[in-house]
Amino acid sequence: MVEPADAKEMIDEAIERAETERSSVDSVERATERRFRDRVSLLVGVLAVSLAIVHMAAAGAARKSLLSGIAASDTFNYMQAKIIRETVVKAAAKSTAASDADRQAWVAEAARLRGPDKAGHGINQLEATGQRERQAGEQAATAGEGYELGETALQMAIVLLSIALVARSRPIVGGAVILAVAGIALAVVTAAGVTLL
Repeated sequence: MVEPADAKEMIDEAIERAETERSSVDSVERATERRFRDRVSLLVGVLAVSLAIVHMAAAGAARKSLLSGIAASDTFNYMQAKIIRETVVKAAAKSTAASDADRQAWVAEAARLRGPDKAGHGINQLEATGQRERQAGEQAATAGEGYELGETALQMAIVLLSIALVARSRPIVGGAVILAVAGIALAVVTAAGVTLL
């Protein structure tokens, strides 16, 4: 039989062992949670940097689209001014009140306005240049849309990671990683010149 003093001592030792075991389990759980939070926080930082880079690319594409559109508009306006001048000169060349020398000079001037020149300011040259500038603007706008889609995926991934931190959910982290990979892939494919839209 166990003496009361020995029983008390055995109970105290059992309580002490249980508290020590619980303390070590709590310590392991805290360390695991800390590692989870640290890794998710690091991932949020990496995605934030990626988002900033993709945003800069999107802004650059938007700027290029705008500038190309302005350049195309300026080129077409210059072309229209030359066409008006050509029309006026041709109409003057048909005038019977002008001398033959003046009419021949005006016909030559109309041909010069239409034909190519070294500066690329012939009417046909200006039309081709305006079309190229318009196409470059449209391509930049399409690229901007690809970058913006990548940006959206990265933003959603960052929000999901924030939710995962609060919920302590690894599946949510997995979903965020999938979204982030998709967003970065969209940006890389767009930068390579592939249009998905």
